[in-house]
Amino acid sequence: MLLSKLLAENPALDDFWSLERCVSATARSYPDDEDIRLRFDVEPEYRSTPRKWQVILTAACERGLRAREDSTPY
Repeated sequence: MLLSKLLAENPALDDFWSLERCVSATARSYPDDEDIRLRFDVEPEYRSTPRKWQVILTAACERGLRAREDSTPY
């Protein structure tokens, strides 16, 4: 998943923390059998973007993937 594509598909995102929630929700929505990796091809241009934004977005993506696995029926 390219960060630039995610930003383009969600123009209503108005701050970094909305982007973080969007990354997590997007990762959660991918099918279980699909390998998903967040790739940083752009830097978010929000005033609220923290210095360690890549770490935060990577963690959000991983949380989304774990939530996806937790919701799989046994």
